[in-house]
Amino acid sequence: MEALRVLQDPILPVFAIMALGLVMGRLGVSSAQDALLVNRIAMSVFLPLMIFGVVATAPVRSFALIPTLVYLVAETVIFAAGFVLARKVFRRGPRESVLLAFSGIFSNNALYILPISVLLYGRENVLPVTTLITLDAVIAFGGAMIAMELMEQGRVSPGMVARSILRTPMLISILLGMGGALMGVTLPGPVMTFLDFNGAAAAPLALFALGVALSRTPFRADATVVTFTLVKLAVFPAAVALGLWAAVGRDPAHDLFLLGAAGPAGAMAFSMALLHGVRSEAIAQVMIYTCVLTLFSLAVLA
Repeated sequence: MEALRVLQDPILPVFAIMALGLVMGRLGVSSAQDALLVNRIAMSVFLPLMIFGVVATAPVRSFALIPTLVYLVAETVIFAAGFVLARKVFRRGPRESVLLAFSGIFSNNALYILPISVLLYGRENVLPVTTLITLDAVIAFGGAMIAMELMEQGRVSPGMVARSILRTPMLISILLGMGGALMGVTLPGPVMTFLDFNGAAAAPLALFALGVALSRTPFRADATVVTFTLVKLAVFPAAVALGLWAAVGRDPAHDLFLLGAAGPAGAMAFSMALLHGVRSEAIAQVMIYTCVLTLFSLAVLA
């Protein structure tokens, strides 16, 4: 029952802002253009500040190397397979295929898994979740952003990669944050206050924009939606579990890596779709269905 109480607070209140956006979109108070503008501001200003704060203060030297590498390999394999599946089997466009594959590996660890883990395991024992948040911000999210930028340009070269990074606030924040974390830089108090205050706006803005956009999304669980929902809920967690078992055996200390893998799809795939003008109906449905279905798995866990 503890997990159910966590769903009541803070999980459901967090996602209530998305429901508010959905209602305001349905009532015509907020338009699709409003959602695009809000999402662009969140992705260009507030989310980079939040990501920089998370990555720059992450205790990267304390991360467990082998489980982290196992998780990264699983992400890479499932992402590559998901991209091929979306592109070749379901005939989706290249950029939509990237984001569908991304939705199959990117969990909502920051807003969903972390608070539940703190309750179930204690704040002092959630380093694996912090590890996954950092890994996803730097590798999965950063890689997907670079792929989207390069696909928009239509060709790849070292200069194109460098220019894509330099003109993308999110990628700049990831690189600067990782550099600071690796060098052990301690951010001054006023800087942390700035990052905490402004970074806190990222999730509400992105979720509100998502709710408005969802108000105009037809919900049809076609083969693409069902497949990538299953990838996120079953295939990816199974790959992580198998990799952990093969690499380190049965170790309860690594349960949080599996919990992170089994979390619902994060909203970033949908936010990137809005930002880059990519077809988003299937991506949005994968996110919503995984959010709903993971309620049951968390109840069983409690």
